[in-house]
Amino acid sequence: MYIAIGLYCLALICQVFASLISLSLFRYSATIYRWGWLFLATGLSLMIGRRIDPIFHIFESGRFDLLDAVLSLPISGFLLLGVLGLRKILIKVDTNQLALEAFAQFDPLTNSLSRTEILYRVSEEIDRSRRNKQSFALLEIDIDHFKNVNDQFGHHVGDEVLLSLVRHSKEAIRSVDAIGRIGGEEFLILLPETEAMGATQIAERLCKHIASAVNDASAPTPVKITISVGIAIFNPNENPRVERGILLNELVNQADLAMYQAKNEGRNRVVFWTSPTTTLLKGA
Repeated sequence: MYIAIGLYCLALICQVFASLISLSLFRYSATIYRWGWLFLATGLSLMIGRRIDPIFHIFESGRFDLLDAVLSLPISGFLLLGVLGLRKILIKVDTNQLALEAFAQFDPLTNSLSRTEILYRVSEEIDRSRRNKQSFALLEIDIDHFKNVNDQFGHHVGDEVLLSLVRHSKEAIRSVDAIGRIGGEEFLILLPETEAMGATQIAERLCKHIASAVNDASAPTPVKITISVGIAIFNPNENPRVERGILLNELVNQADLAMYQAKNEGRNRVVFWTSPTTTLLKGA
């Protein structure tokens, strides 16, 4: 009799733990899995009654089914192991998902935002700008003569310079601003709720800060760089009916043109994009 009670009790403990684990996974799993875990936890909770009833029956009548008691333990144990296995799989899936999201969001070399993420944030800022009727600025920066750094010191030093550039850039911009790498040595910087004058001041400060900074690199001599900066301003009152994707491409193209204008005019400077019928505003 005591053997049967012990087997039923062990089976009961296994099912209680399996049910609790299922409930915890219901609370923390993604929506797509939650109802499945809830149904499983409910089923396991109801099965607990099938383990309690034989125990009471033994105490009341002294009778028991030894075969049922023997089978109850492996059945409940296998259920617990199965739930633990599923939990382990889901934790691994969630971890991999977080890693994939991080890779998608950040540039693996510089730890700045990825091209996809910075463009997504600019497009979101277009919508926000249209709602609150406040302009914002977009900077495109490019390292001057970056090919010379790679040719002279090697690409590993070039990679270190890119990482250093991002760090120094974050020192010069505001905490609300965002920097993302769009390819090679080119970066976009999003300046939310920023008018032309404020954007020019930030861009000039950035340009001077990068020119004066010494980049941490494994080169035999200190590596110093300069950047060319192009500025484009998004005005929410212009083209109110044009779709967001078109405006995004146009804004990035404007910043790109202004940046190349800065390079053509001598590099290490800031150029403000304006329409072709007006003169570009330049800064040192």
